[in-house]
Amino acid sequence: MSGEISNIAKYVFLLHFIVALVFGAFWFLMPEYWSAVSGWPVEYAAGRMVGMATLVMAIGSIFAYQKTTWDQVEVYVIMELSFNILGAIGMLWNIFTMTLPIIAWALVGLLGLFAVLFLYVYFIVRS
Repeated sequence: MSGEISNIAKYVFLLHFIVALVFGAFWFLMPEYWSAVSGWPVEYAAGRMVGMATLVMAIGSIFAYQKTTWDQVEVYVIMELSFNILGAIGMLWNIFTMTLPIIAWALVGLLGLFAVLFLYVYFIVRS
């Protein structure tokens, strides 16, 4: 399917870019500050890796935002679906097996929100 990308999909890409850029930069550049502010367990190296992965997803979102056809973004949308669904499952798993601060639920919420938005883009908007 090579149709044009809808405005809704473009807004999802843009929103994801902004949120992922903020969180990714925060985790990548200041994992020690994130731990201090949120009460997250101190794991600076892991925090930087999560920040790097989140920044990569932000970069992908801004590139997808600039594209004009579904064929140009389909693989990226599938990658986002995988990232957000697995991220939400992994974070829930962590919540139920570790002691994590309440902010972990906000992260599950964000991952879940973007999973739903990208599911909507994949199954509804692309049609």
